[in-house]
Amino acid sequence: MLLPMMKIQIVGSKEKLDATLRAMQRLGSVQIQDVAAHGQAQVLPKLSLDANALQRRDQINPLVARLGSFAAILPPGIKAPELSRAYEAVSLKSTEELVAEAQRVVGEIGPKSQALALRGDELQAEQASLTRYQATLRKVAPLAAEIPRLAGYETAALLIERRSAAVLDLVRQKLSEIIGDNFELSARHVDEQTTAAIVVFPTEQSARVNALFGRENITPLRLPQELAGASLTDTLATMAQRLAEIPRDIARVEDELRQLAASWGSSVTVLRAALSDRSAQMEIVGMAGGTRYTFVLVGWMPRRDLGDLKEALQRQAGLEVLVGEIKVGREEMKQVPVALANLPPVRPFEFLVALVALPRYGALDPTPLMALFMPLFFGLILGDIAHGLLLLLCAVVVLRLCRNQTYRRLAQVMVLCGFWSLLFGFLFGEFLGALGRQLFDLKPLWMERSGATIKSLFAFALALGAAHVLLGFALGIWEALRVKARKVLSERLGKFIALIAVFWLVAVVAGTLPRDLTTPGIATLIVGIALLSIPMGWLGGILGPIETLGLISNVLSYLRLAAIGLSSFYLAEVANRLYGVATNVAVGAIVAGLLHALNLAIGIVSATIQSLRLHYVEFFSKFYESGGAPFRPFKQSGV
Repeated sequence: MLLPMMKIQIVGSKEKLDATLRAMQRLGSVQIQDVAAHGQAQVLPKLSLDANALQRRDQINPLVARLGSFAAILPPGIKAPELSRAYEAVSLKSTEELVAEAQRVVGEIGPKSQALALRGDELQAEQASLTRYQATLRKVAPLAAEIPRLAGYETAALLIERRSAAVLDLVRQKLSEIIGDNFELSARHVDEQTTAAIVVFPTEQSARVNALFGRENITPLRLPQELAGASLTDTLATMAQRLAEIPRDIARVEDELRQLAASWGSSVTVLRAALSDRSAQMEIVGMAGGTRYTFVLVGWMPRRDLGDLKEALQRQAGLEVLVGEIKVGREEMKQVPVALANLPPVRPFEFLVALVALPRYGALDPTPLMALFMPLFFGLILGDIAHGLLLLLCAVVVLRLCRNQTYRRLAQVMVLCGFWSLLFGFLFGEFLGALGRQLFDLKPLWMERSGATIKSLFAFALALGAAHVLLGFALGIWEALRVKARKVLSERLGKFIALIAVFWLVAVVAGTLPRDLTTPGIATLIVGIALLSIPMGWLGGILGPIETLGLISNVLSYLRLAAIGLSSFYLAEVANRLYGVATNVAVGAIVAGLLHALNLAIGIVSATIQSLRLHYVEFFSKFYESGGAPFRPFKQSGV
């Protein structure tokens, strides 16, 4: 549901502005609006920061950036409840005290943390570089071992793509022209993609040989400076020794960073949050209006939080700050921010609705309906006990181990989807296709998704689709009645009646309803098309019947709920039969397992996409009024 919002005006003594902003930020329930956007700027001048405040802001912003860089370097070392208590204590300090404390912390840990971070980056870069060199040298080493080392001679190693190995003949020819026969070039295919070559030549000819490599766009293998000059065998041994040492060096750096985080991590996090909040308060001052002695703030807030706001302001600023409601005109209703407030099981679906757009303020919130139908559609498609259990298990693991809110919301959605998949698995009697019937004598509680019952499955999908679409039109009719939109009401009511009439006539043709109801059904269809056509003017006679055919395609679109589910069932059956016909039990199990895993992955993706599509395209278009702006309250940083 959408929270009822109200527009408020806060007026108070100017010397109470800082206390007012701190109270509002702590409460976090008011979205501040610029007084210029409200029109107050024509009456009251906007407030601005004085010279001291500007100087403090110029100090705060770089400190917040420095503390943020330290927070990214230091590993987490303190839990959220402890941070919250520390923030409460720090937030009571003045801005000057916070700036001084932050400068001290930056001075204390800045050089050491940056040096440790730089050392860690260098070690990781060295590890990656040596690993690449080691892999390359191992290709060249067998070839280099065949060539003796001679005094006064230099060795160059080349790695060339095997398909371009013919360039070595050109190199041999050019070397002969430059230094005659006083060189040795040996080449060998070291793998399917690479040819390695070793060139031995007099040291005094190094410049001319390297110039030749440059002209022919050939890059010899160049070792790090500290390894240059050694034999390939010695170089590989040195690399192996260093690669064994680097993880220990990285571990020591990480241990020092952890010790630094244990000593300073909480101070960095809390000071950064407190200074960010002070900076945000300074930005809000520029949105306020006022006189020499008073200030005026304008904003939006949920109506339910008005009492809490008044109580917080009275506690922090006393009776010198007053809150009043501003009447909102019809045009201004379009600017009201939207705040969603649903029950915990429904809340994870809010972000799926917001993927399209937030509902316009005053319109219907479709989140509860999506929370009901989307997992139902998902389960009807996937419909397998094993798949449902695996999906539930993965979702629970994500919820226990992951702290990313987006992933957690997706996991919460998948919990409901997994439950419905499990339920439909029992209704269809499916465990990895029909394998459960063979292993556990599993019986369907409702119908099998095969054989003669396929028609019943498609009929159920059509009936579910018709109910979903008609519900959308019913909600659209209610919405049109609420806002008194006559043309929209006529169109949606006409579609609603026409769709009912179409199914009425189909039932007559199928023999479900008596043929005596044919004429009333046709009359109902004509009434529906007429109501649908009225808003279209003179084109209604043409477009009305076309729109009616479009309604039928909307419902037919729900056949995908049965069709995609059937494809998943038959793919599972293919996996089971491949296991049965395999001569090697292990190979058959591996192939069947891979196919079942692929089937599960395809099933999850397809069920998610198709369930969302049916909502976004077929359902929301019947009633959903989008265009709402998200509610962004002025609140303190989370720690």
